[in-house]
Amino acid sequence: MIDVLIHSPYPRQESQGNSTSADRLEKMLLEQKFSVAVETEWYGGTEARTFIALNARRSAGAVEEFRDACPDSQIIIVLTGTDINHPEIENPTSRTREAMQVADRLVLLHEGSLPLVPDDLQAKCHIIYPSVALPEGLRHELKQKPDNSPFHVIMAGNVRAEKNIPVVLDACALLPKNSPISISLYGDSEDALAQKMRLAEQATPCFRWMGKTSHHALMQKMASADLLLNSSTQEGGSNAICEAISMGLPVVASQISGNVGMLGADYAGYFPSGDAWALKDLLQRCAEDQAFYLNLKKQIQERAPLFSYSEEARLWGEILDVAR
Repeated sequence: MIDVLIHSPYPRQESQGNSTSADRLEKMLLEQKFSVAVETEWYGGTEARTFIALNARRSAGAVEEFRDACPDSQIIIVLTGTDINHPEIENPTSRTREAMQVADRLVLLHEGSLPLVPDDLQAKCHIIYPSVALPEGLRHELKQKPDNSPFHVIMAGNVRAEKNIPVVLDACALLPKNSPISISLYGDSEDALAQKMRLAEQATPCFRWMGKTSHHALMQKMASADLLLNSSTQEGGSNAICEAISMGLPVVASQISGNVGMLGADYAGYFPSGDAWALKDLLQRCAEDQAFYLNLKKQIQERAPLFSYSEEARLWGEILDVAR
């Protein structure tokens, strides 16, 4: 019997979020001398002292099968954004809730998810912030720039309705014509939204849709930008925000639970979700008020240790030591 079986409900593939998480967790636990195996899609019958499911809703069947096969073993479920923001979490008879009830421990990716977990399950919860692997030496550095020099804002993530690009376009339209602010969106898009992005570029001079790019190239773009913008109406926990925090890049974000959980309740760079005027004012303040901008950077840098590899590994090691 091995120490830990990690289960991802998705096929293992490069750049897929669950695959990346599985690879990172496997590495951490092997470094701590646990015997570890990783499986995908369904439960294959491996016996383990601890079963870690990287999704509650999509791994519910595997959780049930593992419980039947290894009734005395521990089960830990990582609650992702697709769990926290799905209606099944509200339904006591859903497979998601059944899996959560069976679990001995629930792992949340940030503090903003805790209030969304049903009250009777919150005692099982542990918060472990995800770490990110930046290219060697990559950091966001402050640049000495003359007044009214370009202020580059980057958005990162595939274009979907919940990313709320319209509020960004509306904010751009409200900016003065001589504004130094430019916004570049990096991310793939489906055909219907792609056409809207192309039309938006033509109508909005400060906005550019750059399309899909490699992760390495995106990291370089983020490090050289002045600001990361997240305008989502719903977010489980943005990987781009994790990366921005880790490299020290200031962030402006909609004030939703997923963003607040990553950046902290006291962070100064929020705007009310969907409020174009507030977003416009906040972007202008970042570009024009150096003291405010420096405070955002300071807050980001203070948050960075939560997302370190060593801290994530330490917390996982603690949970597994307790679970044995």
